[in-house]
This record gives sequence, C-alpha cells and structure tokens, in this order.
Amino acid sequence: MAESQILVLKFGGSVLRDETSIARAVHEIYRHVRRGCRVVAVVSALHGTTDALAARARGFDHEPLPSAYASLLATGEQTSAALLALAVHRSGLPCEVADAARIGLHTHSSLLDAEPESVDTSALRALLESVPVVVVPGFVGLDRSGRTTLLGRGGSDFTALFLAHALSARCRLIKDVRGLYERDPQRPGPLARPFETIRYEDALSLDGRIVQHKAVRFAEAHELEFEVATENRDEATLVGTKTSRLGAADAPPLPPLRVVLLGLGSIGLGVYKSLEALPQWFTVTKVAVRNVRRAADTGVPLSLLVPDVNEALAAPCDLVVELLGGLEPAHSCIHDALSRGLSVVTANKAVLARHGEALFATARRTGAELRFAAAVGGAAPVLETIARARAHGPIVAMASVLNATSSFVLDQRAAGKSEAEAARAAHALGLAEADPTLDLDGSDAADKLCLCAHAAFGRWFDRSAIEVRGVADAAPHDLLKAGLGRGRLRLVARLSVSPSGDGERVALRTGPKRITEAHELGFLQPDQCGAVVRCQDGTEFRCSGRGAGRWPTAEAVLADLLDLLRERSENVREVAAPLQEVVS
Repeated sequence: MAESQILVLKFGGSVLRDETSIARAVHEIYRHVRRGCRVVAVVSALHGTTDALAARARGFDHEPLPSAYASLLATGEQTSAALLALAVHRSGLPCEVADAARIGLHTHSSLLDAEPESVDTSALRALLESVPVVVVPGFVGLDRSGRTTLLGRGGSDFTALFLAHALSARCRLIKDVRGLYERDPQRPGPLARPFETIRYEDALSLDGRIVQHKAVRFAEAHELEFEVATENRDEATLVGTKTSRLGAADAPPLPPLRVVLLGLGSIGLGVYKSLEALPQWFTVTKVAVRNVRRAADTGVPLSLLVPDVNEALAAPCDLVVELLGGLEPAHSCIHDALSRGLSVVTANKAVLARHGEALFATARRTGAELRFAAAVGGAAPVLETIARARAHGPIVAMASVLNATSSFVLDQRAAGKSEAEAARAAHALGLAEADPTLDLDGSDAADKLCLCAHAAFGRWFDRSAIEVRGVADAAPHDLLKAGLGRGRLRLVARLSVSPSGDGERVALRTGPKRITEAHELGFLQPDQCGAVVRCQDGTEFRCSGRGAGRWPTAEAVLADLLDLLRERSENVREVAAPLQEVVS
C-alpha cells in the first residue's frame, strides 16, 4: 500500500474558542485527509478553560498541590480532544483519541513545567494505520511514576513538535493569524508583515505567547522545521534555518462568497448550517425548497426561502450548491449556472454520470468550476484517492463500496429481515430516501462508478455500458454465511483494465459480494464506504469513511466550497506582486 504522509496539526486555544469553532478544526483536518495525509491533531483546551481551571484550584489553595493542580488543568485538553474526536466522527472520518497513557508520552523535570522525553511511536503509528485521524491532548504528559505532568504555558506547541520529530512528520501549528509577524498585527500603526521564513533565533525574539519558546528551542536542537499558519490557507511561516524573509502585509479581507443553495433536504440543511457558521467566508443569498413553510421550521430565515429554482438562481451569487437530487431540474440548473460563469458544487452523481462531459465543456467555455467530491463516497475521499493513484502511475483496478444504504440493507437481510423491512429501517435512520430503488438496484453505485472511471482515466464512459446488479441479486448462500458472521455482504463496484485487440479494455460492474477480513475491502467497517485503487506497479491506495447521512456528505460539499474559497484568495494574491524583504 502507498505510504501516507503524516501531518501533525496543532489547534490552540486562540482557534478552539468554543464548541462551535471545533467544526472549523474538522474542516481543516478533512482537507488534509483528502490530500492523502494521516493526521495527528494535537489540541489545547478551549479558549479560557485553563485560566478558569487554575482559578478554581487557587480557590482552594493559593499554592495548589502540584500533582492535583496538573491533574485538574489536564482535563481542559482532555475535554477538547474528546469533543474534537466526536465532531470528526460525526463528519464521517474514522478517528481515535490517544492520551498520554495510550501512546506512552513520558516527561521529565517538574510536574508543571515538564519536557517530553519519550513516546511509543509504534503505538501511534499503529493507530494511524487503522484510522486517518488521531486526536492527542496537548500540554499533558506522564512522569515515570505515572503522575500527570504539564509542559508549561503554551505546551501544546511542544507536544506537537515532539510528536512530529518522533514520527519524522511535517508539523503545522494552526493559529488565528496567518503566520509569525514582525510585530503584533493588531496594534495601531503601519500594517505588520508576516514572515515567509524565519530563523529559529529570530522566532525566539518574538512574543512567546504565539509559539512557546521552549518548543522552538527543542525544534532548533533537533533541526526540525515547522509551519505556523491559519485555517484554510496553504501559505505559512516556515520556522527553521532559512534566512528570515518578510512577505507582503495582509490584504484587506475579501467579501464572503455569495452562495445560492438548491435543495434543503437532510444534506442541504447540513450544508446550510455549516455555511451559516462561517459568515466571514460565506453568505447564503437564497435557498430553493419545495415547501417553504416546512423549511422555515428548520430555522432558515423565511426571507431566504423560495419555491422556484429559477428565482433562486436569479439572486446575486458567486456560486451555486446543487443538492436537489434526480435528473431534472437539477441538470438544467447546473447547466444554466455554468453557462453564466457561476461555479457549481454538487453531489448529484446521476446528472454527472449522464451529462458530465457536456457540463464540463460548458464550464471550460465560461471559466466556471464544477466540483463534485460529495457525489462519491460521502466522507470517504474516493475521487481524491483515485487522483493520487493516477498521479503515481497507470491505474489497472479498483474495488469499492460506494453505497452505504445498500450495505445497511444487506446487513439487515443477512439478519433475516425482508428487503422491504430493511429499506424501511434504513429510511427511519436517515440512511435512505423514501424510495430507495436506485440504492438497492445498483443504479446509484453504477453512477458513482462512472465518475470514478472518469477520475481514473480522464475520459467519460457510457453509463449504459456498466454491468449493474443490485441487492436482490445476492446469492442465498452468501446471505446465509453473512448471517452466521462469516463476512459481510456488500454491493461492490469494480473497475478493471485488461488487454484487448485495440489496446486496453476498461470493464465497469457492480454487484453483491461477500467480504471477509481477508478480502481487499476487509478493512472497511460496517458503516463505511471506501475504495482500494491498484496501479500498474502494484502500489495500492485506499480510503474509508462514512458514506451516508447528513454530516459526512455535507462535510464533503463544504470541502469543495472551501477549496474554491482558498483558490479565490490565492488568485488575488498572485495578481498583487508580493513585497519581500530579507531581514538582516
């Protein structure tokens, strides 16, 4: 299997200000997982929590018992780690929490100003092999007697850098500013400029509240370069041995992207709530719904709701999110938006499988973008994984589970339920539409497979040429074996390349298959979608994640929107020639 890059992301209290901001940390984690990273997320306590806990301790004693004081303050990081893991799991990404005891993070020196000395890297690597995201409470360790220790004020920086060094991983400290600055950017006076690169010794001359000086000295001693950045930005200050160099002062913030949302079903409502929580980046101008009164009961302002998609598309906007489902009017809406030069984000695999080639031609003509990561696999970054495999070398095969509804129904069938009973249960849990026919007859998986083939080979395939079998085609003996615990039945979508007289033949097919632990898809958990992509040289790329439900699909939609937001900012920066200065 292709080795994934490990990235240590540290989220401080300036970023994790409250429980609402935890969702933003999830977006940052997810964008790096989509790029193929395994993420160790090191977290501080929520903003103000450590001070509040310290005040409580001093309410008992102005010189608290160090061991009790450390144990109390450590609960701040433990709480934020648990909350972040819950949010990551809700988004559909497999995740684990690893505290100091679980990964053997031991320290020496004093209880309240300790320094890490060792960590069980094999335990941490094993976790990263099983899940793409591991959340670690920062600031906290254990001494050799098992007592809780703290790494000093700002010690989560030290945790992140220590783990990055132990794992030979890239490290990025996420702050509420885009990097390290020559002076406080909030103070009056000329605009402060951020450093593009900065030497360790120059970083140590800056305010230690931005990056813990003890952590910087550790990085310097071990020649560990690291980045200081903010959310949803690729540029960062690189701290290391390179000459300190200033970049251009921050430009005024761009106005929020204006979004028209078409559809307010389960996924649409999840997208709306995510956009509503990011007012500095997005403004929803209209929402097209079938039933305005019912939609208003969900908390969406009545002034945004319209029953006519054309009325919604006439509103001022920069991009359109299409979540109507079905072929029409979804296809016409996407085409009309692209024709006007409006970028579109959609989860509509049915439209793209049948009209993708023409829609992309329209987008190229007008300069618009068409993004559809959410159309395949929910939170499992299937299309991104295929793209990474294709960049590595020619793709020869793919096996995947792309439809979570059929997985649930097949599990229910193996447990003795009828297909109708299983479908009703799936609908009750929000895993299926009222009419699940396209999920169960294999059509939905075939549509998604068509998009996977396009990602793998850069050309569009005839949707009608895909061999499609559905849940009803499951063999009785496979249902019996699955019911006895000998594997699970899944609707498997396959892509394979074989030689033919005029070059190579690509075969696409979907159908029920019993998957055991030894199967190539045996790593998938019961509620997960995912894929294994094999290249010509034998290298395999794989991914997993929850494929159904409001939040996994909404997270994938939002990831496309954040990509477009970031690309807009990068385009603006390219137009403005950056001012650079070597600092003597």
